[in-house]
Amino acid sequence: MKLWKIGYGIMGILFAVGSIATGKYGLSEEDREIYDTAVSLDSDMQNMGFKEFSIRDYKVRFYDGKHDYVVVPGDEPETPAKVVKEEAVLDVFVGTAIDVDGECQVLLPSYEYFSNLFNVLGTAETVSQGMTEGTMAFTEDSYSRNSQTATIWHEAFHVWQNKNWQEEIDALTERMNLSAEESREDIIVKEVDSDKEMVTVFEQEMKLLMEAYEETVPERKKEKMKQVLELVTQREKHLSDSANAMECFLENLEGSAMYVESMAYRKLEGDVAWKEYYLGDFSYENGSGKYYHLGMLKCLLLDEMLPGWQSRFSASYGLNQLLHECVEE
Repeated sequence: MKLWKIGYGIMGILFAVGSIATGKYGLSEEDREIYDTAVSLDSDMQNMGFKEFSIRDYKVRFYDGKHDYVVVPGDEPETPAKVVKEEAVLDVFVGTAIDVDGECQVLLPSYEYFSNLFNVLGTAETVSQGMTEGTMAFTEDSYSRNSQTATIWHEAFHVWQNKNWQEEIDALTERMNLSAEESREDIIVKEVDSDKEMVTVFEQEMKLLMEAYEETVPERKKEKMKQVLELVTQREKHLSDSANAMECFLENLEGSAMYVESMAYRKLEGDVAWKEYYLGDFSYENGSGKYYHLGMLKCLLLDEMLPGWQSRFSASYGLNQLLHECVEE
């Protein structure tokens, strides 16, 4: 993968409406352009239907390995954003949504620093990090500025979730009953990945979801969805409440964030690249990453079967409840 050199110095360029006024701080040209590209998608992304979801409402922190360069949106759409250099709040190699002095913000490595992830790890898998544990859709060869732009939208949706669903998220977290030493990966590995029956059921659910998405006959599509929901019920009865809560959290919060990410990527790269990186062959892997794809597929099905679902979707009224509506109709 090509690594982009970061240039530092005084930058006083004002871009078009919604772009960055960089001032004298050291945000790179690549990251400024990536942020501007993300902002340029704002109208399209708002049209998805999630109430008052705009990237202009949130600060975006770019971590270069030493400092954070915080993009602060203007008070009005016509007001350029500004960049403030601050102490790093977290040493990260992946994107995340993070609380900074009581305000949830987007945090991700700078483009160059993120690119080094592939050199260090040699894989697209990420380590546990806040709300974004799991895997990325991109490989070393495919990661690009547009991938970074899509990542910003993924994390911005987590900020939106925290703002709108905090009580529901807290209720789910309480049900998980995690000890101080446990992570969400621990629950999934222990209760799902080590259970052959649950692995088989998960694989069947993913297969049926993909078949339902590709099916063009509405009644056949609905029948596939009924079978999916039967498997959902089977999983719920088999797993503990803490595992059910974790699956609900991952599928609904991470799955929908991946859906948002994929829509941003689709706008930038087109249908062929979008399908390659988000709708490729599924391969079961231990951990939480598989739930991103599970939830994303359900979001795509709802786009086809239940237009406007985004206005009623939440952490407590999740994707499975919305799929039930499609089947019952």
